[in-house]
Amino acid sequence: MKQWFRFPNPTNRSLYYTSHILFLLVIIAFFVNQLFTLFIFISCLVIVLLHSYYLKIAGNHLDLVNVKEKNFFIIDDEARWKIILINRGMPIVKATLKLTFDACVLPMGAPYKVNNGLVEITIPFSIWKNEEKNVFVPVIASKRGKSQIRELTVRIPHLFGSGYIDLIYQNQINTQMLVYPGRSSVYLSDLEFKNKQGLQDVSTSLYVDTMHPIGVRDYMAGDPFQHIHWKASAKTQNLQSKVFSRIASRGWMFILNISEQYSINARLEEMIAQTAFMIDYALKKEIPFSLAVNVRSFGNTPYYYLKEGSGPKHRQAALELLTVLSFSSLLFPPVQMLSHLRNEDLPTVIIYSGSENIDIQHKLMDLSTTGRSIYEVVNVHGKGVLRQWKQKNMAG
Repeated sequence: MKQWFRFPNPTNRSLYYTSHILFLLVIIAFFVNQLFTLFIFISCLVIVLLHSYYLKIAGNHLDLVNVKEKNFFIIDDEARWKIILINRGMPIVKATLKLTFDACVLPMGAPYKVNNGLVEITIPFSIWKNEEKNVFVPVIASKRGKSQIRELTVRIPHLFGSGYIDLIYQNQINTQMLVYPGRSSVYLSDLEFKNKQGLQDVSTSLYVDTMHPIGVRDYMAGDPFQHIHWKASAKTQNLQSKVFSRIASRGWMFILNISEQYSINARLEEMIAQTAFMIDYALKKEIPFSLAVNVRSFGNTPYYYLKEGSGPKHRQAALELLTVLSFSSLLFPPVQMLSHLRNEDLPTVIIYSGSENIDIQHKLMDLSTTGRSIYEVVNVHGKGVLRQWKQKNMAG
């Protein structure tokens, strides 16, 4: 696929007319036998033709190495965009590289401007024939979000300073910078740990994994007959019972409703920071978790949904999902999301964040009747608090 779209400066058309005029003057000077004037016109014509030829072929064999890369940062981390150019054609001198990228990272040490959430910066460079050039743009992570280079333009000027040609990169640049959300603490004292039968090892669970015995002990009155370990009993000459590991399902589900009627909730950043805090807490306590956000998705699930998992990689996937949320996200109806989740194998603890209306409260009440504990994140004196969800009196 062709990498560049060549866009000539409109003033370049004057070269076409200038060359024709000079050619005509050369003919006139030749016939009137003005040798000195003829030399001047021929010299000017040669310069103009070289000028036109340079602008026509410069950049024809310039390639950009498009590296697929995803980098993660926290706010105030320093990083840099790396643009790799390879020139196999005419040398390019005194050119400029113009980048446009999302403003969640900002350039350092160079002038720039921000327009509609996009940063524009221009970097001078030159590249000779058969040279590979690395152009670096130092940046600092300024706010949560995903930054990607949206436009890249190489401007090649005329050798003598008149006119230029723009090479506009036509493909999507695959390098991304993701700035993780900050953390806003949530008071979690009201949270109860309730277990149901599942597959996680939990020492306090009432359920056991009968398929995987982990040892034996002396038989006790009341032990099921099928739990007797006959080989161990014969060896010790005493009845022995199998010991099984205790298992349960103690996962959490975070449900994030970022809508406020027909728009994005003004508390979006705060909600994301609180959810990120609770995700870190779940990782620390080794609690599996899942995450659902009412942003439209075009996968198998019509909204953002991260299935239950645990560990650092699962945390990274959750934070990446939170990172890409923005005020331009395409919303999915929260009531429909809750209806769809009703059919999933949900964990025992559901943590809801966001606004509520009558329909949402009915769906949350419906979930609570299935034996799940529903919690909500509220602000008390400007601080996040997790408390047991209760149906509220709302008109309508």
